[in-house]
Amino acid sequence: MTRGMTHGMRRVATIAFVLALGGVVARAAQSPAPPAAPSAPGAPAANVKLTIVTAPPQKNVFVFWGKKKLGVIAPKQPLILQRPRDSGPLDLIIRCDGFVTVQTRIYTFSDNKLIVKLTPLDQKNTILGYREEVPPEPDGGVPPASEAGAPPPSAPPPSVAAPPPGVAAPPPGVAAPPADPGAR
Repeated sequence: MTRGMTHGMRRVATIAFVLALGGVVARAAQSPAPPAAPSAPGAPAANVKLTIVTAPPQKNVFVFWGKKKLGVIAPKQPLILQRPRDSGPLDLIIRCDGFVTVQTRIYTFSDNKLIVKLTPLDQKNTILGYREEVPPEPDGGVPPASEAGAPPPSAPPPSVAAPPPGVAAPPPGVAAPPADPGAR
């Protein structure tokens, strides 16, 4: 017994521990389950509250869902919408004069608050993903006839030989028949 417990004492302690543990497990299995909490007070509401705010606050900020106008966001007051829970996302269009139109989405899983940042039109190049608009070409991409080296529209291209005298030229857009090398 120089080192604490002997082999026999450890065996007795282990058996006592297993028996005690088995009694605790048996009592836990016999104890009745706690009553289930009533689902009415903890159940989610049938509708969700969607709050939409703009930053910075502006006058006449209109909120659309497709073509349907949902409302106007007043300065320093949010637009609050009531929607059925889990009725799908709303793809919103936020419009305000002098600002870039914003297209965004809000979900109806739970109550949500959406803060929309309005960007002035003169600062639209600061928006991530901004692309400069390409100016439209007035003539649809056809080069003007006044460019140097451009033949007049009625002359045949330089690679096409002129028809021999007395032979009518083919109408525009129709290829001339190949010349017969044996005929002279």
